[in-house]
Amino acid sequence: GSMFHQQLSQQLSDFLEEPLKKSSGALALVDVYCIFNRARGIELVSPEDLIEAATLFPKIGAGMRLRKFESGTLAIQSSEHSDEALYEKLEAMAQEGGKPVGIGPDDVAGGLDIPLILAREYLLMAEQDQVLCRDDGPDGLRFYRNFFRDLFEY
Repeated sequence: GSMFHQQLSQQLSDFLEEPLKKSSGALALVDVYCIFNRARGIELVSPEDLIEAATLFPKIGAGMRLRKFESGTLAIQSSEHSDEALYEKLEAMAQEGGKPVGIGPDDVAGGLDIPLILAREYLLMAEQDQVLCRDDGPDGLRFYRNFFRDLFEY
């Protein structure tokens, strides 16, 4: 990347340290775009420059990375974020007193204090990795713990 993008990448990673801590280690790129440009005031950064700067995080040794989800949604995730730890939280949310309960994006967004768009991505990711199962019923789309994994050794 150009010198401009490397400097921007450093500014962006410094800026995002606190917001990432407050948001469970992940922020949707659309939100990053808004809060970063709001803080900059008049020197606004284009979406293209923001993405370019975010792709340079590993090169500059920033403690975060740009992640692209299956749907195309982009997010910035802290390097400490692990899918396994996330899956444990989701499985715990999908049980109440040992009984299975269905969870939806709204439950996950509220429970993990994350944007709805990321909550939805996390649920779909957990389903893809066979941690959760979906039920598309009269209550809408709900996800449950995949107890089939307990029955079969993979």
